[in-house]
Amino acid sequence: MAIQSVETIPHETVTPSRPHGVMDGMHLVFGPLLPHRSLRYLLALYLPADGCAAWLLMQGRVMPALIVVLAARLIGWAIGRIVHVERAARPAAHASWLDALLYAFTIACIVYASRPDAGGPFLNTFPASSTLRASYAGAIDQAIGYLTVEADGFFRSLTALMLTLLAGLEALLANTPWPVIFAVVGIAGWRRGGWALLALCWVALGYLGLFGYWAESMQTISLVIASLFVCIVIGVPLGVLLAKSRTGLAVASPVLDLMQTMPSFVYLLPAVAFFSIGKPPALIATVIFSLPPLVRLTCLGIQQVPVYVLEAMQAHGATPLQTLFKAELPLALPSIRAGINQSIMMCLSMVVIAALIGGGGLGYNVLFALQNVQYGEGTLAGLAIVFCAVLFDRLLRTAKSKDHN
Repeated sequence: MAIQSVETIPHETVTPSRPHGVMDGMHLVFGPLLPHRSLRYLLALYLPADGCAAWLLMQGRVMPALIVVLAARLIGWAIGRIVHVERAARPAAHASWLDALLYAFTIACIVYASRPDAGGPFLNTFPASSTLRASYAGAIDQAIGYLTVEADGFFRSLTALMLTLLAGLEALLANTPWPVIFAVVGIAGWRRGGWALLALCWVALGYLGLFGYWAESMQTISLVIASLFVCIVIGVPLGVLLAKSRTGLAVASPVLDLMQTMPSFVYLLPAVAFFSIGKPPALIATVIFSLPPLVRLTCLGIQQVPVYVLEAMQAHGATPLQTLFKAELPLALPSIRAGINQSIMMCLSMVVIAALIGGGGLGYNVLFALQNVQYGEGTLAGLAIVFCAVLFDRLLRTAKSKDHN
């Protein structure tokens, strides 16, 4: 009879811990001051609440301070019950001590800033420097003035080129009979989305014509098309280059963030300085504001091309240009179309702002209604811009959806 060997199972080391009730009470009261990683969420809850309570105490309002503290503790207890936070104590981490230090530092600063006799106003008001701001603003003014004088010939040539492009588009759209535009847009809508999109296109065009916005709409559409053309010429190649270069993407990303987050009115200042008043500065400001989405989505589409497709192209001896034009760009086309769609929407959002510097079109109608407090005229002109956006959006969106089918 075989004798089975019995292995000795090592005993696990049991670390004594406090009862759950004691731990719950301590965490509920002290929160971030305890070195406990499982209740890190208490920092985001207790920090603003206790800071507010400290400020109320310094103002002599004891009862509201107590109410805020108790409410924060009750909310913390309720969240702990809902998410089933682990209550067993864990070893303290550096992040936990940093949370406790942040909590103590914040409360101390709030208490100190609430005492006017102890330098509180110094903490409440950041020590700004008007001289620093004036010096940098003066430097920017000098740089723009220098470029305006030294590069005057370049800006004049660019202005003439943009005026030629805009004038050609406006002449084409304005001199085309409206039944032709109805037929062309209607057929395009029917091919893209069937009878429903055809009816929507005709309703949008009918609104522009019946309410007397036809000429202004053609000016607005010409500005959007010209801006979109410039965005495509610059944005698609730039997006491809950024997708191929990590260094270029790292350098260009902050610039694109700046272009997207800078208030659109700021673009009008250098545009007017370089190109005077009229449609060219409106075109430049619109392009700057509308370019980043196309660049980003083109770069994203190229980066999302499957690796096995690139490897297959390389295995069959394709050159980088052949891989780009026969594999990467066709596969990235839905993303590029989404970028074009976003650029068109942002171009239309700049229509009213561009009217401030002579952009004309439907933006001028909205601006005139705003200046004269004409609610009805402003609403109708705004709806005309909406219908222009609907035309562009529905046609491009339907085309994009067909690519996926």
